[in-house]
Amino acid sequence: MNKCWIYHETEEPKIVDEDQATVFYGEGWEDSPAKFVKTTDFGIEPDDASGVQALGESIEGVKDALNAQLNIESMKPKELKAFASKHHGMEIKGNREKLLKQVRALINDNGTGHS
Repeated sequence: MNKCWIYHETEEPKIVDEDQATVFYGEGWEDSPAKFVKTTDFGIEPDDASGVQALGESIEGVKDALNAQLNIESMKPKELKAFASKHHGMEIKGNREKLLKQVRALINDNGTGHS
């Protein structure tokens, strides 16, 4: 069962089972922190369409990476390779265990080669 982060305007983020997330969505929770962002907190005026879009895409990218990191243990080899490529710009090879080890290392050192 996959897990995901959920976000609230006034509560701390939570990790829940993906199946349960929809229950929270009706109670003020969202699947992304972008729903609660004030663009001006980032120096972007609300009428700056490209700035707002870039900020939203950045936040969504971080959200997607965090959710994927929660679920790497259940990923298949193809998903592990896609995760490494998308979030760390790395091409990895090997059997599932080797792929999993490589992805964990990328997450732990943030893809920099340093822990």
